[in-house]
Amino acid sequence: MTRIFLSIISPALISSVLAADDPGLTQLVKPFFTEHCTRCHDAKKQKGDLRVDNLTVDYTSPKVMAHWEEIMSRINSGDMPPDDEPRPKPEAIAQVSEWIVTQLRESEAKRQAMGGDQMAFLKLTRDEYANTIRDLLGVTFDPKGANGLPEDPDWKGFERIGSVLTLSPAHVEKYLAAAEMVLDEALSLRPEPKREQIVWTAWDMRWKDFRKEYEARGIADQVRIEIVPNNYTTDTWNLEVKTTGDYLLRLKLSGLRPEGGRAPRLKVYLSNVDKTLIEQDVDTAENKPVTIEKRVHLLAGKYPVRLINSVPGPNPEGRRSRHSGTPNAFTTTRSRVPWQLKLTDDDFKPIQLTLIIDRVEWDGPIVDSWPTATHQRIFASKDARRIVSTFAEQAWRRPVSEDEVNRLVKLVEKAQALGENFEGAVKTALVAVLSSKSFVYLEEGSTKQHAPTLSNWDLASRLSYFLWSTKPDDRLLELARSNSLKPNLASEVKRMLTDPKANAFAESFPRQWLQLRKVGMFPPDKVLYPDYDDNLEHSMVAETVAFFAEVLQRNGSLRDFLDSDWTMLNERLATHYGIEGVRGDQMQRVSLKPEDHRGGLLTQGAVLSLTSDGTRHRPVHRGVWMLDAIIGKPAPPPPANVPALSTPDAKTKKTTVREKLEQHRADPNCNACHTKIDPLGIAFDNYDAIGRWRTVETIKDGIGADPKLDASGTLSDGRHFSGPEELKEILLSDLDKFASAVTEKLATYALRRGMTFSDREELKRIVEKAKGEEYKLTSLIESLVTSPLFVKR
Repeated sequence: MTRIFLSIISPALISSVLAADDPGLTQLVKPFFTEHCTRCHDAKKQKGDLRVDNLTVDYTSPKVMAHWEEIMSRINSGDMPPDDEPRPKPEAIAQVSEWIVTQLRESEAKRQAMGGDQMAFLKLTRDEYANTIRDLLGVTFDPKGANGLPEDPDWKGFERIGSVLTLSPAHVEKYLAAAEMVLDEALSLRPEPKREQIVWTAWDMRWKDFRKEYEARGIADQVRIEIVPNNYTTDTWNLEVKTTGDYLLRLKLSGLRPEGGRAPRLKVYLSNVDKTLIEQDVDTAENKPVTIEKRVHLLAGKYPVRLINSVPGPNPEGRRSRHSGTPNAFTTTRSRVPWQLKLTDDDFKPIQLTLIIDRVEWDGPIVDSWPTATHQRIFASKDARRIVSTFAEQAWRRPVSEDEVNRLVKLVEKAQALGENFEGAVKTALVAVLSSKSFVYLEEGSTKQHAPTLSNWDLASRLSYFLWSTKPDDRLLELARSNSLKPNLASEVKRMLTDPKANAFAESFPRQWLQLRKVGMFPPDKVLYPDYDDNLEHSMVAETVAFFAEVLQRNGSLRDFLDSDWTMLNERLATHYGIEGVRGDQMQRVSLKPEDHRGGLLTQGAVLSLTSDGTRHRPVHRGVWMLDAIIGKPAPPPPANVPALSTPDAKTKKTTVREKLEQHRADPNCNACHTKIDPLGIAFDNYDAIGRWRTVETIKDGIGADPKLDASGTLSDGRHFSGPEELKEILLSDLDKFASAVTEKLATYALRRGMTFSDREELKRIVEKAKGEEYKLTSLIESLVTSPLFVKR
């Protein structure tokens, strides 16, 4: 089997050592060392094996950079200089720390960007792997399922960084198993599967013991199943899937919605693999059931299935009295008996949000043709050499060499010698193709010659995985083959952004840029926030993703991300925000009024909750997030042993988080950094831990009324704001800086590495070009792709 090799960091380095006359080093750091450090750490004395009088910044030396990190940690914590030395001013400590942090970040970015004369290998994320399998073979692979791939680690929110996505033995085993599995499904090397339909009626699911009695009463065909919140049918519904493939899941049901209340929410859940197949609101009259249908992919096996009404709250059936054993299967809400839970009032209007299930159908596997279309395409030729070379070029996204083809053909011949038929033997070679480094990794560069820019083939992959998160299509590969992709980059960006596959970029980039994977990391306290549920959490993330997609689709300006008079809402999130007139489960564009206190990314629930801790809002967390995601100037790490905000005595006046932070900033060692951080977070104090607007802060400890919130502040440059709206205005006046921050995030995502000092001038030119187009989002993307930075190795 083809082995997977990894080579990420090259020993050939350029500009890896900071110049000895760097102003920051000579005018800031060395004078600081001379005044406070060299008595213990110079040529004569190296306390702790550390010498600082001749210390330089060498990005290639982990030991040197570790020294810098230790120095920063010690001066931040107060360990250096020792108590018997004059204490430096907090401002000086902050300046030196910030300079060191910049060098450490530059070192990390340099490490990621090192390529030299060797090839760069950038591993596909598990989502990119699944998308590539889909477009190559036409089958579905669930990368997060039981037979999927390990979770991708992230670097500052980004899950695509080449030097971070390493390879482990677990990965190798998973890739081999996945290759076998997807080829088994894509190729017709087994008997044609029989399409079957499995139907579950109410009798199958709950009432089978009473069927004869209801048949005798002549109402057997009227029996249904009612499901109230936090309850599901107690029977075990075992689904046996004989053949892996796509199935149509259909449900016929009604959903009773109390007047002024929420709609019941259907969740079809496979408990043994922790997989949700369908989750959506159902709002329809009892006598007008609807049919919900979804195409789902199922692996062969047995699954316990649950149908759940997933609206949160107490289970209303928990308080009902129990019946005496007389069968009373549900037929209509008018057929309830006294011991049963009342679903309607005396006028038969719903008072419980209730799902009423008629039937469930599983139809499949769905096979459009046999042999499959993929099988017919791959085996259109009977020449093993042609088959494996064509498939390898498609899978590896580049031409294949004669030696590579020969090795694959030998696998076919060896399998045939062992008794495998022709198609089975060819499959052995195809498994090798899908398990090789050339499939699992994006390969940039060549071992035969060094070039400062990407080849057309490498550029096709970089562009395709940037905007589509999948392999290049035939158009891109044809342009690469004819060496004409580079002059056509602008037109290709326009074409690709209008393709449905661009939805992958619209979904993935904002999740990584804004670190949306942190939403729900600290689940809100159910006592403090009883209305918070999975539906709300998913809706929050969906708003932010849909908002980005809307700006992208309409070629909106970056200004919209800072402030807008619209957002994307569904009914669940609109109710949470207190915005009326929105119905349904789907995200839809909604106009905003000033009294809604929304607009742009910064007041969206996902952003506000990911910067909270599940019990209260966290202005410092929000400020740190703002500096990174919006300002583009990440805050330095906090000193060690920072004390938590104090908890006031229960007999004293209630104290807001803002007041506690002001006490915290009274410490000169904390003030320098918190002057930059805190105002950016305090501006959003009117939003609680789950993003709801409020005017007072609810405080448990202390006496007196809950205090009113003050969201005013002053930035470190002296500009004052009275609340979130005025802060947005300040940010809009600094639109060039925001555009620079977004551009760096886009470039990090596209190039799969952090940006270095040598990239700064090119990033600046990209921003300037986009400025001429009023910072339209698609114009910024086009400016990036057509820049020298994008085609640089």
